[in-house]
Amino acid sequence: MGNAGEEVHELADVDLKQATLHTEEVVITRLTEEDVHRLSRDSLTIKSRAGWRLAMILFVQGCNQAGYGIDWAVIGGINALPALHTYFGFGYSGSTIGVINALMTIGTVCGAPFLGLADVIGRRGVNFAGNVIVIFAALLQAWSKNTEMFMAGRFFMGFGTALMSSSQYMAEISPIHLRGRLVGIFGACFQVGSLGMTGAMIGLTTLEGNYSWRIPLLLQAGLALVVCSTIYFLTPESPRYLVKVGKRDAAKHVIAKYHTTSGDIDEPLVNVVISQIDESLENEKALAGAWWDYRVFFTRRVGFRMVVLTLYSIFQQWNGGGIITYYLTPALIMVGIKKPMEQLGIQLGSTAIYFVFTLFGSYIIDKFRRRTLIFAGLISIIILQTATTITSWQYSVNPTHAAAGLTILWVYSFQVCSATFIATMHNLYPVEILSLALRARGMGVYSFIQGAAGSVQNYGIAVGIDKLGYKIWAVYVVYNSLQLIASYFVFPETYGLSLEEIDVVFETPNVNPVKISLNIQKAKKQRAVLEEEVGGLSEKV
Repeated sequence: MGNAGEEVHELADVDLKQATLHTEEVVITRLTEEDVHRLSRDSLTIKSRAGWRLAMILFVQGCNQAGYGIDWAVIGGINALPALHTYFGFGYSGSTIGVINALMTIGTVCGAPFLGLADVIGRRGVNFAGNVIVIFAALLQAWSKNTEMFMAGRFFMGFGTALMSSSQYMAEISPIHLRGRLVGIFGACFQVGSLGMTGAMIGLTTLEGNYSWRIPLLLQAGLALVVCSTIYFLTPESPRYLVKVGKRDAAKHVIAKYHTTSGDIDEPLVNVVISQIDESLENEKALAGAWWDYRVFFTRRVGFRMVVLTLYSIFQQWNGGGIITYYLTPALIMVGIKKPMEQLGIQLGSTAIYFVFTLFGSYIIDKFRRRTLIFAGLISIIILQTATTITSWQYSVNPTHAAAGLTILWVYSFQVCSATFIATMHNLYPVEILSLALRARGMGVYSFIQGAAGSVQNYGIAVGIDKLGYKIWAVYVVYNSLQLIASYFVFPETYGLSLEEIDVVFETPNVNPVKISLNIQKAKKQRAVLEEEVGGLSEKV
């Protein structure tokens, strides 16, 4: 095995002389991580009480995510209702609707820094507070008397939504071998809420008067009420948080209860997971700070994580999905589809497609590398947005049903590719690149940048559609092409890497993080092959 280790070290074409870990040591860590995955699988039978408890966690946090999806469906759907525009006096596009939509993300920007409180009052505490604010915001919007009151409701909706972020919690509470899949299903719940609300809004178009738009806004409080009433009864606190605040016994009980079939704290997996958390905390003590102290993100040690986090946050917001989410109505008007029932029907179909393929994406996320999925998503999006630009242009020159139909086809295809390759990544990749000590504040930074980018996008699309028409699609073709190039050079591979390996990727001085991440995986794969060959020879002997 000594020769195998030397060969693997040669394969890892990275200069790690300045690092405290060599590539073969990183590979050993990875093999240990694979053993932990196997131990996790062996310790838990899904058809057990522990599996049922995990389902309850997924239900509560799924309601959390579905509530966010309801907001997207509502704000996009009510834009198709004439009663809303008659009451408030603004158009389907332009600066006023742009400000209204941007205020949601401005609220997210303002709420994001408070995600750091998750290290003080727990993951559940912050989540509960966010849902309370969402309930208040829903009532404020639904009973708005004027545009200013409605705008205030949008702001508070964004603020509360920022605190509802649960991807960090799901990644921390999920058994290791199920993490990717559970986080993926959790992400798909967004579309459950969006799909249900879009279907409801089709029925609400038959209502006359202001209740056609007030009722959907009021319904936004529904799932938030469910979360508030169940989160402390059906979901445990994150074991990582419990260890961080010194409650080791409580953390062991959570791991035993939710990660093992027996529920016994003496199960080998329990101590293994606790040891991983301890090691991560020990390695990251230098990065510790108060929940409100974000200076660490501007240090050299954390600098590249910040670059990746920033670029990915912007990518999530600016890939063109905002047109379909918030401004599908004016986009459809550009190709001659003007009836509210038809617009909502197309939106329902779009949401249903996204939901189905998000589930598919959650299935394949543990089968492909993260970079592969990002590249596949961006390339397909660029192709489809180019096709949408062409058919929308054709409709502007010669308005035919064929051109309009093809435009809708490209929009649906966009949803397929975005959901399959990218949607699940949004809830997983940012969490993976952040160490435990940085995670709560890091997700706050992520939400903050998301909100800032979303504010620019939501206002920009409204004005852009008003000024550019179908040419707005071409703007996204250019942006996504630049994003593809940037992603190739900036996004490290995190698939299958432990927290320790990810720390090596980001913290090894004078080495390109993308290069080292790929070489660690290359070395790991080669070592696994060599060990299999050595094992085969041993059996023959």
